Amino acid sequence: MHSRQEFLNKFDELLVLDSEQPGKLAFLIVKLKRFKDINAAYGFKVGDMFIQQSGECLSAVLRPVDVISRFSDNEFALLLPGLHNPSHAILAANKIITECTKQIVCNGITIEPRLAVGIVIAPEHGDNHDDLIHHAAMALSKAEIVNEHYFIYDPDFMGSKDLYTNIRLPHRLILEQELHHAFDRDEFCLNFQPKIDLLKKCASGSEVLIRWHSSKYGLVDTQSFIDVLEGSDLLLPVTKWILNSALRQCTQCSSVMTDGFSVSVNLSPALLNDGSIIDIIAGALKIWGTSPESLVMEVTENAIMADPELSLDILREMKALGVGISIDDFGTGFSSLAYLKNIPACELKIDKSFVLNMLDHEKNTSIVQSTIDLAHSLGMHVVAEGIENRNVLEKLTEMGCDYGQGYLMGRPMSYDEMTQWLAESYWAGN
Repeated sequence: MHSRQEFLNKFDELLVLDSEQPGKLAFLIVKLKRFKDINAAYGFKVGDMFIQQSGECLSAVLRPVDVISRFSDNEFALLLPGLHNPSHAILAANKIITECTKQIVCNGITIEPRLAVGIVIAPEHGDNHDDLIHHAAMALSKAEIVNEHYFIYDPDFMGSKDLYTNIRLPHRLILEQELHHAFDRDEFCLNFQPKIDLLKKCASGSEVLIRWHSSKYGLVDTQSFIDVLEGSDLLLPVTKWILNSALRQCTQCSSVMTDGFSVSVNLSPALLNDGSIIDIIAGALKIWGTSPESLVMEVTENAIMADPELSLDILREMKALGVGISIDDFGTGFSSLAYLKNIPACELKIDKSFVLNMLDHEKNTSIVQSTIDLAHSLGMHVVAEGIENRNVLEKLTEMGCDYGQGYLMGRPMSYDEMTQWLAESYWAGN
């Protein structure tokens, strides 16, 4: 195992050889995910053993000409010279994933490694080690965000907004570091957007939305820090904080609502494949003595379809707790009706893109109506998002939509603003 400086020196040597001789040079960053969780759960001794055995596994997979170095606490850097085709780097990544995600026993504790790999090829993705490391780190970040085992750098795709906003490494790294400080300094807060029962014309609950008021940057763009949070070790702790804060405030709101009050919490796609979320939800419900029916977990259809079998298992466990399940942003993804009928959901949310200009586009009206009919036929109620004018509200009520959210009824607001809204708003039903 080379030191970092030895590795960089070798990197430069191979780049020179690559420019003089045929053959591709691949550079890979391999990240061991959940390393901080392993340290926290089992101690640093087990964590060190886990890193050592993982490094030995990686070394065993490599060819004699390949070069490996430990780049950070939980990252290894690999150089694969003399490849005949860039696709061979992907074959190498697949071999690494296959061989190095097998169970490791450390001090009697069995751990299943989870890896993410960022891949670049020289000279296509850079002709010096600084650029190649930078681009490999960007590819690694993308792999984590889209929940893939590996990602090969693509300058066009890295800048696309098909899945998430642009990743710019320095900004991302700064945000990830600041997120840890924010969690320690209690800089996160929740906003609440009311959900209205369209038949009773009163509030029935609220969706909770996390916000970050940074002492250094002010109010941080939500999607920017959510993207970073998704790939960080803070995802579970922050989710736990959201659930506990939401249920605590739900309990207080329920005391002023005659028909009760529910809160809806968005569930990260990454956690839809993590069984520990069940214990976190159960623990939060127990701490606050809240009825499970008062909590709704919102999941997107795309998140479910990423791994339908595992996702359905997690959702069934949530259902067994008595928690409601909502399918968010319905109509924007690629769901399968074969899976839809098996999802133990009580609610389907129609994406606001179909609702905002519904009365001006006949096709959108038809989509909304067919979605309402489909949901009702499957025993689910329907929430329409993006209601901004009364004509749309009246049309949705006429179409049989059960619930609605939108600026017409209430924008996202702080907890204090919501309690005032519940006391004074027409929609509070008082």
